[in-house]
Amino acid sequence: MPQPDSRVRGTAKSPPTNTSSASTAPTGPGGQAVREALGDDAYDQLRAQAARDGAMALLAELTLYTALEADRLYGRLRLQAAQARDHLTDALDDRRTAGFLPASGVLGTCGHSADMLAARTTQQLNQLALVLDTYQAASRPTT
Repeated sequence: MPQPDSRVRGTAKSPPTNTSSASTAPTGPGGQAVREALGDDAYDQLRAQAARDGAMALLAELTLYTALEADRLYGRLRLQAAQARDHLTDALDDRRTAGFLPASGVLGTCGHSADMLAARTTQQLNQLALVLDTYQAASRPTT
């Protein structure tokens, strides 16, 4: 199934890795949410389900991609937060005088970027919760 580009510029989706060990599953908040909802071997189950045909396979694939995107965004957020921390550390350096602080602000665009990534990460984690709820409801045996 060809993967469409994400609507957010520069965030094209990449396919999930083909590892079969739960210990190599993503460890970010997306991976944690999947493990909490589906159990420790959740990635193995989702990959096996995604390899099949049918609606459940598509739903399993959507779940994998949504979790991976949440983890990717979280990683970018951590990098952006580290950059903001570095800017603040430089600004608070005792060896600098107040006259050398940038007039445009201490964080520059770094603060805004971190805010945008935090909002996007939260949005993706909310989307993952909805996808997980849907996957769980669809995979329950009907009686």
